[in-house]
Amino acid sequence: MKHHNSEHYVFHFQENSLAERDISEIASHQEACYRYICDVLNVESDYKINYFLCETPEEVGHYYGDDEPGNGFARIPDRVYCVYNKEMKCIGFHEDAHLISELIGHPISPAIREGIAMYFDKRWWGIHNIHWVEYFLKTGKYLSIAELINREFFFEQDCRITYPIVGAFTEWLITSYGQEKYQEFYKFENSVEGLKTVYGTAPEEMNLRFKNYVSLFKIDEELFKRIDMLFNE
Repeated sequence: MKHHNSEHYVFHFQENSLAERDISEIASHQEACYRYICDVLNVESDYKINYFLCETPEEVGHYYGDDEPGNGFARIPDRVYCVYNKEMKCIGFHEDAHLISELIGHPISPAIREGIAMYFDKRWWGIHNIHWVEYFLKTGKYLSIAELINREFFFEQDCRITYPIVGAFTEWLITSYGQEKYQEFYKFENSVEGLKTVYGTAPEEMNLRFKNYVSLFKIDEELFKRIDMLFNE
């Protein structure tokens, strides 16, 4: 593999690949993502992230170890593997946010870990997380934060539903109660205990507050149709 160094990354890619052609643009993009994540979380890593730009989902699956095709994943503490080809460019905030947020804490709940990554992504399939939650509430597909915070339950559900919900919930939590409180919460391995200790609220009540907030907005009819089409493709 060939390599390219930037301030906070070492990029790995195949010779004559699309990633090699675009590497300067990729490096600039990821450095901007890195800076934003660190500024928001008020952290700074003391190591470079090794970023593997794979040509196929099968290559990502091989690196993951189960040979199941995948778009990308982060391996703690310092590695990202993602697909970069003509059809799919899985660079951006998500995997980097997983690594950088480890500098704050290590919550057991995947809902909380994916929540912070989706908070930085802002969108799922090009549509803001909160609009997906509006759609799920309207169609009866919404899943409670009180349930999603459970590790086993989270992994049993469709990621098309879980990821936008936890991303929107995280954004609401930070906006409503502040970044400082959120970081205190993120330090708890047990996120149920963290909600009760930091916010003084059980998951069920926090879920109700979040739903009440989302219900203040009315989803546009054309946007609803677009989300419905994407979800049911």
